[in-house]
Amino acid sequence: MKRYFKNISTHIPSERATKQLPSWPAISIILLLVFAVIFPPGLLSGMNLYLLLLALFAWICSKESFDKNLLRVIAPFFLIIIIGLAVGSSADRYIFLKDLWYVSNAPIIISVGYVLYRCMPDLGSGLRAFVIAGTLLSLLYLANFAIHPDLFNLSTVALREVAGTGYYAPALAFTILFAYRGKWLEALKLPRWLAIACLVICALAITASFSRTIVIVTLIGVLASSGAFVRREALHIGVILVVSLLVIGILRMGIDVDSNEASTTFLGKIARSTDELTIQEYTDLKSINYNWRGYETARAWRYYSSGSVLGLAMGQGFGAEVDLGLFMPLGSGSKGERVRVRLAPVLHNGFAYLLVKGGVVAIGLFCFVLVSLYRIGRKKAASVAKDYSRQAARVMQATAITLTFTTWLIAGVFNKLDLFPFMLVAGFLLAALTRNEDEAT
Repeated sequence: MKRYFKNISTHIPSERATKQLPSWPAISIILLLVFAVIFPPGLLSGMNLYLLLLALFAWICSKESFDKNLLRVIAPFFLIIIIGLAVGSSADRYIFLKDLWYVSNAPIIISVGYVLYRCMPDLGSGLRAFVIAGTLLSLLYLANFAIHPDLFNLSTVALREVAGTGYYAPALAFTILFAYRGKWLEALKLPRWLAIACLVICALAITASFSRTIVIVTLIGVLASSGAFVRREALHIGVILVVSLLVIGILRMGIDVDSNEASTTFLGKIARSTDELTIQEYTDLKSINYNWRGYETARAWRYYSSGSVLGLAMGQGFGAEVDLGLFMPLGSGSKGERVRVRLAPVLHNGFAYLLVKGGVVAIGLFCFVLVSLYRIGRKKAASVAKDYSRQAARVMQATAITLTFTTWLIAGVFNKLDLFPFMLVAGFLLAALTRNEDEAT
């Protein structure tokens, strides 16, 4: 595959060469990111598979070897799938196939991003497409407040129920713009006024989402783009954690974390973040509701740790369900109504989900993917080259950290489509940052 795409471009395209490159990959990036929040997830998966089938056909006709860099990232997912299929062969068919979809979604999206870059090896145009898509989705989200300004009078929880929980594409667009600050015209072909407008619009959408996760993802992007993870990451991450805990501690001094207000306001939810994530099997319904993520993870750990030696190593397979110990309104009926269920096939904590489905082997394989993506970014994050690879490498670092963080909190990589923008850009940057390595082999 690498040689098949090699003849498209061997260097950063010149202005004349860039004009000759196909524009459909950039348009596809914009459409895919917008479609991800408009159309059903299944339809988008079908579109991605169609594109990959075309690329696969072209690769087979070329009779070239598969790119080892892409293989290193997607192969672990297929090994996890093999484990899940083999161990969970007797499970409920619907949940079994749903798990297959969740796990296969990530390598498919990453591969699509990879193919889009290989078809249009223009880093600036591709990243500009991500910025445009993020800005369009920011405007789409902010339109809720323009049409219904009374939304600002609602509590954070009520507002998010009406306007939605926000999109992650604006956070990615903000990260890219911040990484290329001062170089928007040369690197992204965005006039300064337009880049600033996009930056402000994305910032407004991020703020209006009142989402702790989206705000933290944006902060991760800013820190990575500033070079915080270029070297001595352990020290910098330690400092960030200490500062975060201090902020939470200060907020807790002025907020009653056990009150109803703490669970309905943005600052209140930040103050009780540590409570929500504490892994514990609570006995009263109020504590379970307020600290659902920690309770859910504790039940998953109980289910996983009760298995055999083989189960500890390879999990319970696709189709396995975690007994929550009580009925909760988590399912959806045929008319979209909430249905009370006791067995949970998916979890907020993606690592716990993976542990149940594939055991420590699956966790190890997934961590290999995350580390591989991060190391690809770290390798060029301190570069002084004039091809803007340093900024792209830092965006890749931010992407790897974001996928790790969000998988822990909201299923991340195993979420249906929320992290679609970051998985797509991971594949795009994987192809861009390893291009010269491919040409040397």
